[in-house]
Amino acid sequence: MFLDWLLASFHHLAVFALAGILAAELALTATILDGRTVLRLARIDAWFGLTAAIVVGAGLSRVFFAAKGFDYYAANTFFWIKMALFVAVGLISAVPTFSFIVWRRQVRADAAFRPPAAEVSRLRRALYAEAALFALIPLCAAAMARGYGM
Repeated sequence: MFLDWLLASFHHLAVFALAGILAAELALTATILDGRTVLRLARIDAWFGLTAAIVVGAGLSRVFFAAKGFDYYAANTFFWIKMALFVAVGLISAVPTFSFIVWRRQVRADAAFRPPAAEVSRLRRALYAEAALFALIPLCAAAMARGYGM
């Protein structure tokens, strides 16, 4: 019982951290991006990737080692929808990550570099798409936890 609580707590804290990081990226890209902000965004995005890996690790630990067990999750439609949403968020997150890497290199080569407005706009659309899909994940988790989708 303690392990189940511990894994659930760790998983939920990581998911909330991921939401906070995504919100920070959205907030920072809402302003005019200078070199310092680009470097900050690149660091924050690295934390996004690390935190996403922690979410996956904690989630898989719950599937295989927590109270409900693999069979519960494998038979649940909402679990698979939740997994598909998480994969979609991960795939979309490649757009901002790639931009941040490119921009970071450009800032290091030229401290006066500013990302073009069109690129920032494209990046923000990707971040909003991530946020919209990410917001659906807790809805699936709540349904799944209550036995819907079985």
